[in-house]
Amino acid sequence: MKFFDILPSLAENELFKRGVMTDELLYCVKADLDGEGCFIDVYVTFTPDTLCVLRGYEKYTKMKRREKRKTLEAFEVSGYDEYKISDISEMYVDRYTNSARLMVKDTEGAEFPIARFSLGFADKFEKFSARVNCTVKGEPIDDSLLEGVKTHCPTCGEPYPDPNRPVCPRCVDRRSVFKRLIAMFKDFKSAVLLMLLTIVLSNVFAIIAPIFSAQMLYDDVLSEGGKYYGKVLMVVMIIVSVNIASLIMRVVSGVITSKIVPVVTHRLRVKIFSSMQSLSLDFFTSKQTGSLMSRVDRDSQNIYWFFTDIVPYGLTNLVKIIGIAIIMLVISPLLSLGIIATITFIQIVQHRFYKSQRKLYRKYDVATRSANSVLSDAMNGRRVVKAFAREETETERYRVKNTDAFLINSRINNRIADTIPVINTFHQLVTKLAIYLGDVLVIKGNILFGALSALISYTNMTAEPIGFFTWIGNRWAKCMDAASRMFEIMDALPTVKEAEAPVRAESLKGDIELRNVSFEYEAGRPIIKNVSFKVQSGTMFGIVGKTGAGKSTIINLMARLYDVTGGEILIDGIPIRKLAFEDLRRSIGIVSQETYLFIGTIADNIRYANPEASMEEVIEAAKSANAHEFITKLPDGYDTKVGEGGVSLSGGEKQRISIARAIIQKPDILILDEATAAMDTRTERKIQAAIDNLKQGRTIISIAHRLSTLRDADMLCVIENGELKEMGTHDELIRKKGKYFDLYKLQAEALQFIQE
Repeated sequence: MKFFDILPSLAENELFKRGVMTDELLYCVKADLDGEGCFIDVYVTFTPDTLCVLRGYEKYTKMKRREKRKTLEAFEVSGYDEYKISDISEMYVDRYTNSARLMVKDTEGAEFPIARFSLGFADKFEKFSARVNCTVKGEPIDDSLLEGVKTHCPTCGEPYPDPNRPVCPRCVDRRSVFKRLIAMFKDFKSAVLLMLLTIVLSNVFAIIAPIFSAQMLYDDVLSEGGKYYGKVLMVVMIIVSVNIASLIMRVVSGVITSKIVPVVTHRLRVKIFSSMQSLSLDFFTSKQTGSLMSRVDRDSQNIYWFFTDIVPYGLTNLVKIIGIAIIMLVISPLLSLGIIATITFIQIVQHRFYKSQRKLYRKYDVATRSANSVLSDAMNGRRVVKAFAREETETERYRVKNTDAFLINSRINNRIADTIPVINTFHQLVTKLAIYLGDVLVIKGNILFGALSALISYTNMTAEPIGFFTWIGNRWAKCMDAASRMFEIMDALPTVKEAEAPVRAESLKGDIELRNVSFEYEAGRPIIKNVSFKVQSGTMFGIVGKTGAGKSTIINLMARLYDVTGGEILIDGIPIRKLAFEDLRRSIGIVSQETYLFIGTIADNIRYANPEASMEEVIEAAKSANAHEFITKLPDGYDTKVGEGGVSLSGGEKQRISIARAIIQKPDILILDEATAAMDTRTERKIQAAIDNLKQGRTIISIAHRLSTLRDADMLCVIENGELKEMGTHDELIRKKGKYFDLYKLQAEALQFIQE
């Protein structure tokens, strides 16, 4: 039995009471509204013969401390409906602006809703509906695409913020995050143990110092009849030795920390970036650049401060506070118990305060990343901003986002300003009260003056640990949030995965076949619909259609930048899901309509696909792309710097370098996605001549709006609304007078109008 939602045992029992064979249940989804829109818990499930809709109210026990989820204690049934699968013709999801309905159409054509739900749950209801429809039609159900896919948190049941990252921020165990951070030091075990030892020893020396400088000095050296009366030099030497030993230990631990922490932080940044590179294209298309840069830069910096501040100083102050408490209890148990009880109370108050602060820190981080994303958009799109004179609009956008972050940060700081001074004042009052009570005890002879001095010194020494644990909650919350965000990326799974035992292919002939291919970026909204065609190796295959028809999506599927959601694509008879990524990507060269040049020289950009290429090969590729002529006219020729801060090239020049970059790869399959869109007619003809030279022994897939560029294609297909409308050569399609003829006629009329 496979579920999109878990069917509770109490609900399962209610179904069993109504004669449902629960061991035959196939899938289950849960909605929060019934068909009439009333709030209620609705479970929809089915067997091969029956569709069951159980409505009721779930009652939960009171959530105990440390529990992530309440326990279901009762399910009060308010209604139950049952439909025969044989009486259903179709199930589908009817979407609205913020919600959707699960609809059923019977064999007589009547339609009715059986549940409503938030739009965010539409994905699982679409998949559920598809499986009901397969059962209705008697078709096999393919669950291969569901394997490993997790959309909801198993702990709290809420959907993941990002389906590509199965991590729930509400249920993140900060202790496990902390353990993972500490585990990053496993390669430095000896150094870490030495660092911990020096920290402990330095604090031991710091703690015992007041015993010599206060209690022993006053009670045993300066008092008549003292144990060491008159031996001032000895005590001074002991005090100096203890302080020097403590200093040496602190220096050693600081040196070790400064050497290994930057290495660990460096490795962490590289791991995050490496994890990003392994993720699929859809991860990046759903993220803003500023947000991702923040993950690598600012979050890793927070982790750096975690290792340099929280870990060493946390251990330091923990040892110190425990040592102080023990010694104080030895000196004066009664007075010390009062002080320790007060300090404990202060810590409890601080803990509760910073626990409530953590939500604000997360909100502040979200607001900051949102502001950075607006800033990144404005910087990357500065030409568009200037062209449309939208400087004031962008300034206002940034002001609004920055104001949100400012208000949250102000709220954080105001809470700190209102709370921390009170805590510090309370601590100072306790210190003064301890001095007063100590004086009374000295007068009564219950304690010696030196012991009181030491006790006061220890009371003052608690100020540092208390101060540390006061602000550490702030830094701790930030670091744990930063770490959890980074681990989310490191744990993210690519949606396009390589087969466990991939098929290796040194080269590909280039025979491509699409069999009933369907694809959707969002469940229930297909982009490609049941497309099938074949491309013969060594031929040029053109794909035409209106903007948004799905042409670029098809070539993205061919290159396996995305995986099909239905059907399959084969190259040389091998499903591309089984081909090794390295061989597939090496054999397919793509020239996209969106060109991008990396920071570096023109030669480096051309040989990006083949770093080992010689300069002769670079020049040859540039000539094939008709780029050699303009490159040689640049100040430094092929060594001219391009990219950010480099020479500004025109769109056509960038496109030709992009084509040269694909050519030098020497791919078996060359995909041209509007490769000549940014070029004038004269340059386009030269590029077409170069492409003709590349046809020998190579399959070329070309997309173009200008049909004149595809007249010589061996085969053309017309895509409209994600469907294959017709196929044939240019002459065949013209004679057919179908969709291609309409497009060709429309463009011919436009050219005639321009000439007139």
